[in-house]
Amino acid sequence: MKRIRYGTAAWRRYLDALPRAGRPRPGVERAVSRILRDVERTGDAALVRWTARLDGVRLRPAQIRMDGVEVRRLAGAAERPVRRALAAMATRIEAFHRRQLAPGFRLPVGPGSSVEEIVTPLPSAGLYVPGGAGAYPSSVLMNAIPALVAGVRDLWIATPPRALETSPAVAAAIVGVGLEDRVIRVGGAQAIAALAFGTGTVPAVAKIAGPGNAYVAEAKRQVRGRVDADREAGPSEVVILADDTAEAGWVAADLLAQAEHGSGEETVVLVTTSAALAADVARMVAAGVGSVANRAAARRALGRHGAIVLVADLEDGIAAVNALAPEHAEVMVHAADAVSRRIVAGAVFVGAWSPVAVGDYGIGPNHVLPTGGAARYASPLSVRDFQRRHSRVRLSRAGLAHITPDVARVAQVEGFRGHAQSVLTRFEA
Repeated sequence: MKRIRYGTAAWRRYLDALPRAGRPRPGVERAVSRILRDVERTGDAALVRWTARLDGVRLRPAQIRMDGVEVRRLAGAAERPVRRALAAMATRIEAFHRRQLAPGFRLPVGPGSSVEEIVTPLPSAGLYVPGGAGAYPSSVLMNAIPALVAGVRDLWIATPPRALETSPAVAAAIVGVGLEDRVIRVGGAQAIAALAFGTGTVPAVAKIAGPGNAYVAEAKRQVRGRVDADREAGPSEVVILADDTAEAGWVAADLLAQAEHGSGEETVVLVTTSAALAADVARMVAAGVGSVANRAAARRALGRHGAIVLVADLEDGIAAVNALAPEHAEVMVHAADAVSRRIVAGAVFVGAWSPVAVGDYGIGPNHVLPTGGAARYASPLSVRDFQRRHSRVRLSRAGLAHITPDVARVAQVEGFRGHAQSVLTRFEA
């Protein structure tokens, strides 16, 4: 891990080199565009062709949509303790997300008149579930439960053709949320295209969400506007703000936990006021990296984006964390609760007993978080992402008369005489 002092030229170079939101991967855009055009033109036939070419699986159109019986059979291969743990996670996640439901509001604006905000669920959504090394049952729960709580009635899952065979726990998570009859056996950019445009087998949806590789992210970017799509997730990030009260072994363990995600591009940072803690953590991370998953990728991440940032005081520490605006921030300092309220991050974990790992595995809040510095302006996935809001205006004659002078005056100032007249005409003899 690099040693950097906050506010120096080295600090600024480090910030500039980090993976940031909104940077497309070179070479991906053209390949994805070709797949999207093909699926839009030829539907199921394109899904069959691209699945054979990219996944090595030959499907008939009738096999694109999985049978619920098959999904339940695959889920049964997951160990019973895993299924119980997923059920407990789902209960906690649902309880948290039910608190996000909003009924809208009604505001009186005059005699017999009101304006309202109406909140309704999206009619449909598609959730992408990666396969291979990126097949995570926790992500199924984190994406599906907010949509279900929001009231989305037409909800589909798209996943690569061998994903559920290789990960029974993912199948168990799908069964746990009751979506085993709504699984599309297609992955990659072609799955995003199918959900956006619709095919003979796959219905077009209003919203697409869920993690994926660079091709999935680029496909979501290209179809956005035709449908809504969630933000493209970048490599995982953790920034730990710690002082000399922190336990070095715990800090090192939490840094290593995020480095092991496997892309080799993870951002892993300790911001600290303590040179002694910095030295201890650096030694422990170096000693422990051989024990985590994806060791080669973890070493690569620590070498590329791992850093220990020394700050003069906690004020500079808070400023450093907020400049990074990470996906996850941990606060291990004296008076951690007060300091945490000033931190900008996708999710903030307060105190030594709140490691990021509990957020990944279903304590309640969503683990689909903004990355690449987007926490400055973006929010975690929530029930609100699967709802739409519209206003409703209902005026009586007296209510319209009350506001007509203001409407007409401003419309005329803006040069829109027709707007003013559309209101005034209702009161002319």
